[in-house]
Amino acid sequence: MPSRIRLRAVALVAGPALVLSLFVLGCVERSTEHRIRANALFKSGNYREALAECDLGLEDKPEDLGLWVTKGKTAFELGDFSTAKGAYTQAVTLGGAKRGVFLGDAYLGLAVIATREQRWPEAREQFLHLLELNPKDGSSHANLARIDLELGRVDEAVEHAEDAARTRGGDEQVLFTLGKVYLAAGRPDDAEKTFTHISEVVPRSASAPYGLALVALRKKDTGLALAKLREALTEEPSRGAQL
Repeated sequence: MPSRIRLRAVALVAGPALVLSLFVLGCVERSTEHRIRANALFKSGNYREALAECDLGLEDKPEDLGLWVTKGKTAFELGDFSTAKGAYTQAVTLGGAKRGVFLGDAYLGLAVIATREQRWPEAREQFLHLLELNPKDGSSHANLARIDLELGRVDEAVEHAEDAARTRGGDEQVLFTLGKVYLAAGRPDDAEKTFTHISEVVPRSASAPYGLALVALRKKDTGLALAKLREALTEEPSRGAQL
């Protein structure tokens, strides 16, 4: 039976909705089906099954950038940093000329792995790649500020921390990083203003008094430092203060 007649026969029996679904499924690549399943499994926390779907999809289409990124994320969640790094590196190789969202995900994955392993120069390089894709990426500027502090590049840390605050001035962690950077740069007054501003942006946050305690210690005011530390203990837990 010719395909057109066969499709018409299906329509008569099952209705147009089923025909449409069959048509759509027939147009979806197998690698795309595997990527969809892998993403669903990843989001539900079934990482080993997600990884298996990634591998099946890559067997069919080894140049699928999305599958490589999903494989990197899944391997990372499983604690297999070596496999994750290999997957992200392959995604960068494939996506270098495309500069799309998957390329950014790959750079971020490599940056996070390098940061976890305290390979600061490598982490810095990957975050700089992210800034090439989006120069106003406040998160990357903030991460670069932290990394530059680790590397002793204080002037560059100040630059990145201030850039992060320009785009994410209401973010507690960004402000806390800026305050720490100002302290490292020998600018305690600027650090004090920054930490004080946190309490205006995030009332009752522990990071504001904790930061002010650091400033007081820098100024050799032990009494004020202890008072601010006690205040920090009574406020809401803060991710910023744990950096």
